[in-house]
Amino acid sequence: MTDSEEFMYDEAQPQRHRTVMLAAFEGWNDAGQVATGALNHLVSMYGDTSQEVGHICCGTFFDYTTTRPVMVNVQGRRKIMWPEITFTEIQVNPSLTLLVEIGPEPNFKWTEFSQRSLALAEEREVDEVITLGSMFADCVHTRPLPTYFSNSANNTADENSYTGPIGIPSVLNFAAVDNGFTAHSLWVSVPSYAQYIDAQENPLGMLRVIEALSEYLGVELKTGALPVLALKWKTQADMLATVHEDVATYIQNAEKYYDDEQKRQALSPDATLQLISETEKFLRGFNGEDTAEE
Repeated sequence: MTDSEEFMYDEAQPQRHRTVMLAAFEGWNDAGQVATGALNHLVSMYGDTSQEVGHICCGTFFDYTTTRPVMVNVQGRRKIMWPEITFTEIQVNPSLTLLVEIGPEPNFKWTEFSQRSLALAEEREVDEVITLGSMFADCVHTRPLPTYFSNSANNTADENSYTGPIGIPSVLNFAAVDNGFTAHSLWVSVPSYAQYIDAQENPLGMLRVIEALSEYLGVELKTGALPVLALKWKTQADMLATVHEDVATYIQNAEKYYDDEQKRQALSPDATLQLISETEKFLRGFNGEDTAEE
């Protein structure tokens, strides 16, 4: 059997069921509430096929003077809601289940917390763990927001590798690999000036996360009202640029850098060789040389 025949045979088989855990945490790893916002969006959009299957709520992991409990009204009665991590299982389709972990970043005992999370993942027969994060960076809302998708099992480093403080997503990823899970991380960058827009959440970044997950998972996840909200957010960003000259100049310079970089990448070694070959062929034809044998 040839490689192509084997590939066609595999494609003809029923698609294997896949259970993927998606984890995002409020706080330092969640600029513009993009990561947690995207997962909360999925829980909301798939409410008819989702159910809460677990939680982590314990003072062992939280400093209540930093991550405070809140008072809420529930059916006419006051109730204290303590910081907690929730796990929601979503049946996206017959071949894909998502286990969504959302909550505030724990303050203590990250290793123990990660093991608690992965124990529930193992109980729900998770195949793969993907942690999500968002960060303020030098990018602009007028160009596609950069995303970074990495395989946590690849632990090689070079001079460009990140060194510095990390959050619970990185710890959870390393623990997942150590426990035998396939693990990835997905980060999206949002414009540094986004924090000056009068909106707590960044739907443009949330939409970018949903699109990236859809591409990787091979399924079109529901976007709901996110495209409309993202367009509204971009309009607010445009207005910010009209009243702040520094922001407008920053955007113009960043756009030029992005466009120049796209042009440079388009001229890859293969593309350059192809361009040279086509130019030489054209010049030979222009000089009357016979190109029929070519």
